[in-house]
Amino acid sequence: MTKAKISKKHQVLDGESLTAAQRRTYIIVIGLLSTLLPFTIDLVLPAFPSIGRDFGASNSAVQFTFTGVTIGFAIGQLVAGPLADAIGRRRPMLIFSALHLTGSLFCFLTPSIDMFFFSRLLQGIGGAGAAVLMGAIVRDLYTGAPMLKMMSRVALISGLAPILAPLIGSQLVTFLPWRDIFVFLAAYGAMVWFATYRYLIETLHRDNRRSSGVKLVLIRFRAVLGDRIYVGILIYSVLQIVALFGYLNTVSFLYQGTYGLTPAMFGIVFASNSVMLYIGTQLGARLGKKYPAQWILIINACLFALAGYGLIFAGLAMAPLFVVEALVMLMLFNFGSTTTITGALSLAQHPNEAGTAASLIGVLNFTFTSLLSGFYPMLGTGSSFGIGCLVAGCLTLGVLTLFFVMKPNSVPALKQ
Repeated sequence: MTKAKISKKHQVLDGESLTAAQRRTYIIVIGLLSTLLPFTIDLVLPAFPSIGRDFGASNSAVQFTFTGVTIGFAIGQLVAGPLADAIGRRRPMLIFSALHLTGSLFCFLTPSIDMFFFSRLLQGIGGAGAAVLMGAIVRDLYTGAPMLKMMSRVALISGLAPILAPLIGSQLVTFLPWRDIFVFLAAYGAMVWFATYRYLIETLHRDNRRSSGVKLVLIRFRAVLGDRIYVGILIYSVLQIVALFGYLNTVSFLYQGTYGLTPAMFGIVFASNSVMLYIGTQLGARLGKKYPAQWILIINACLFALAGYGLIFAGLAMAPLFVVEALVMLMLFNFGSTTTITGALSLAQHPNEAGTAASLIGVLNFTFTSLLSGFYPMLGTGSSFGIGCLVAGCLTLGVLTLFFVMKPNSVPALKQ
């Protein structure tokens, strides 16, 4: 990245010029921004049954509001990446985090399930912008193994959100009306917006910015799609996020309905699952620095698929909860282990299109989860069979994609 003279305010920096204090500040601020997406999802999951009762809506109608979030994620990332490559990272981050805050307030005030859907859509747009810009900021500062290390440090904070969110959400819905969840989200979003405004310094030098015209945006998309390694990781990312969202759409009803967990108990179990994702994220980043990252990715993908096949057999045998839970933990551990690696490998060769490259992955991830919104309720919540079939199918295709599209032997080593 082009180095620039340090100015007083909103200066452009690269990773080498960051002081230890500035690096810690970046990790905290970017980490907090990264929590908007998981808080938007996981904090609300324990309240699904309560939301349905309050609005007099069916389970499928409540699940469809989740689709509003995923559609918002797709829209937000489609806009955020090219916008950030054109005008920098800081201003779009402030805009999108403000949209998330506004969506949280609308969710609190909404009078109907239909308006709740559109409020969640707005939340999704805001949360998506923050998520995609996080990757672009890290890529501005670092490349190769240092980028992987920075992503793992950010994940130390962002990974806490899936652990804390269901615990907070289950306690709120146990003692307070479900709408108060969105009061909490609005307050949290306001804190994150202020931290961004106060501490986030622009990382994309003006000389490295790209025009925002439609034609040039399409040229940047063409540049990243011409990279076979990127395309392989892109397809794999879509497949694994489709599998993950199948889990997120069904787990609340499976655990609370079929297995009879209370909201408080569900919050504890869901948080335990997220702990495994958190551990996987950190371990995957460490292994990706020590060994060829593409092979660590493939090993984790194979184990992810194995968990899916296990869930199929557990569903057929009507296995007890502890068996299903062990397989879900294995699934989430391996999902976490791939997140920093896919981010580092996909952005490593695209320093000038980092926002676009990160955006395209997010757009397709959430476009496909949105398109499958009508399919997720068909998985059923009477056993783990349906979600097992989805996970096993997606990850089997994912492993084949990594071998035959990405081609691991052709992937350059991450720079140390």
